[in-house]
Amino acid sequence: MEIGTQLFSKQHPSYSFALTGVDGGNYLSLLRTRAISDNMPDMYMIDNLDTAIDFIRSGYAMDLSNQPSLANIDERYLSGVKTSDGRIWALPIDVNGVGVIYNKEAFAKANIKEPPTTWQQFIEACQSLQNVGIIPIAAGYKDAWTISWDLAADMLANQYAANPTWFADIEAGKTSFKDNQIQFKEILQRFGERLKYVNRRPFETDWNQAQMLLAEGKAGMIINGTWTVDGVKSKNPASNLGLFAFPYSTDPQKAIFGLKSTGGIVVNPKSPHKEAALQALELFATQQMGNIFQTNKKALSVIKGLPKDFDPTYIELDSTYIQTGKTYDWSSLYIDFVNQDLQKVFINAITKFIIDPSHNVDTCIQELDHAFNQQRRASK
Repeated sequence: MEIGTQLFSKQHPSYSFALTGVDGGNYLSLLRTRAISDNMPDMYMIDNLDTAIDFIRSGYAMDLSNQPSLANIDERYLSGVKTSDGRIWALPIDVNGVGVIYNKEAFAKANIKEPPTTWQQFIEACQSLQNVGIIPIAAGYKDAWTISWDLAADMLANQYAANPTWFADIEAGKTSFKDNQIQFKEILQRFGERLKYVNRRPFETDWNQAQMLLAEGKAGMIINGTWTVDGVKSKNPASNLGLFAFPYSTDPQKAIFGLKSTGGIVVNPKSPHKEAALQALELFATQQMGNIFQTNKKALSVIKGLPKDFDPTYIELDSTYIQTGKTYDWSSLYIDFVNQDLQKVFINAITKFIIDPSHNVDTCIQELDHAFNQQRRASK
């Protein structure tokens, strides 16, 4: 964002920006506090439209549907910033995916010829890596948010296939973990099966350390978002990385890659500088800015007509998944519960599951349903 705002200020010297960086876990709370005091910024970022719908209702988000800047955006990536009535509330910036990031040199040392496309092949790849002294999966559970993302590739694919509203249904008590609507039991079973392939003491390993393991080829894989590519390459630019869809099934055709636009930039219509903000949006929607984002952030841009060969990692993603239609849109799917109390309950239960040497699936599911029922009663 800083590069774009600096470029805009250079082109429009009468304007300057004051950027505020906030920890992701506190960001929405800060915005809501500012909304209550009618002190919202001229422009702000959102990641998920559904969790920020209150800003639209309270008049702090401008309808951008007819703005010329949107003409440059690939229509496939507008669903994440569009409400059911077709109105668009943010300018998306880049595309995030969720899957497996792997070190090609580590795979070569383990004689793994190509990325696995079935669950059995995935476990065999883990074993092959372990056999040559390479940690199969890097885990940085000291940063608790990575636990959700370690599960995300499996959970999102199953939500997409079975019940896109599963998280909301669980929160509302319309279904339970035991009901197994998105094959949650099988998701936990697979998680438990692959936990023996993560690095030792994962709760003493943070996200930076996990990325370093992959960057140095000491680990073969990380299961997380595509932003991991930038993080790993910032530690070792020579890292030879690839991306593949998490192969949760026995059917290789179900190994499809989840992609979505990552929310985007919202304009506050109550701002005295809203016209300048709209001009800034036009800059962010140019191919010039798209190229800057791809080159510097190592992430796919939403801008039409840009090459996918800005980084070798994305050439494989493009040819194997995007060009062949083996992707799904997870804009409306979740990896976390909106209710933060329920989210804490969920992470606590999954943490106990990880620590439990037996990784008992039935016990975890029983504890989740019991804890969620208690939390719902307490919040009434």
